Amino acid sequence: MDLSVGRVTLAVITLFCILSTRFAVGNVYYSQDEIFKSKLNQIEERIIKRLDERLSEFERSLEQKFGQEMKVENIKADQRFSVMDNTLESLKKAISRNSGAYFGCCRSVPSEYSNVFMIRPNGLNTHPFLVYCEQDFYGGGWITIQRRFDGKLNFTRDWAEYVEGFGEPDDEHWLGLEKIHKITRTGRHELLVRLVDYDGTIKMALYDGFEVADKDRKYRLRLGTFVNGLAGDSLSASSGVNFSTYDQDNDLHKSGSCAEFYQSGWWFASCMNANLNGLYQQNDSNNKTMNWFGFRNDLQGLKESTMLIREKLKSN
Repeated sequence: MDLSVGRVTLAVITLFCILSTRFAVGNVYYSQDEIFKSKLNQIEERIIKRLDERLSEFERSLEQKFGQEMKVENIKADQRFSVMDNTLESLKKAISRNSGAYFGCCRSVPSEYSNVFMIRPNGLNTHPFLVYCEQDFYGGGWITIQRRFDGKLNFTRDWAEYVEGFGEPDDEHWLGLEKIHKITRTGRHELLVRLVDYDGTIKMALYDGFEVADKDRKYRLRLGTFVNGLAGDSLSASSGVNFSTYDQDNDLHKSGSCAEFYQSGWWFASCMNANLNGLYQQNDSNNKTMNWFGFRNDLQGLKESTMLIREKLKSN
């Protein structure tokens, strides 16, 4: 091949390569990189547009699917608020009939819901105090005098604390011997004991009488007849027994103090078939637990305990 021809051929090829990297649109030339970027921008715009369309479709679908349910929920909420308004209005009227600040007992509370209320036992010239009124069991109207469910509150207390009471009414608590005495001296009361074990089994015990004497008689327990309940009767052995704490031994045990040994306050005879103020633990070889023998014929720990009293109707 002639050298000059080879040079011409090389020049033509070089020119072709240069021209192939640029494209004309009108009188403006674009490189391949610029065109590639433009294509990417177009694709990005189409993707964003499609996403916007899909999101709009999704929002419309949600509104069609759940819109009616949301309307129903709004109606239910309005109804609940209406019930609450009616309950509050009834409560206001009842309070105005009860000296404007408190009730005589939990039977007088105009609410079907359990809650904390201020009471002053009927016929007593004493300061009112807060109690938790339980409305879910046996027709409601119960005053909660003891409640335990998680073990956060320490029940190893001295005499003064058991007399006064400790804890909060809407939480774990002991109402207090003096308050319990003031309530039960106003008339005949019944006792309901509700117990739950660590498997979730619930059992109750109902007594047709419950009274606690005054401080001069060491808050002696006077218990009526066991009526019924799957928990069985484990408290009758304490009827006629004075209350004891680790710093005041009033039990019937001939040697030693039951309250000191079991680290709790209770109506210990010698020593007990039940101790609902015992240590909050599931198992203990010395029976230092919150227990009720009749629940499963042992003194191992229960998970929950509630003691409730209610004024008996005169017809009863």
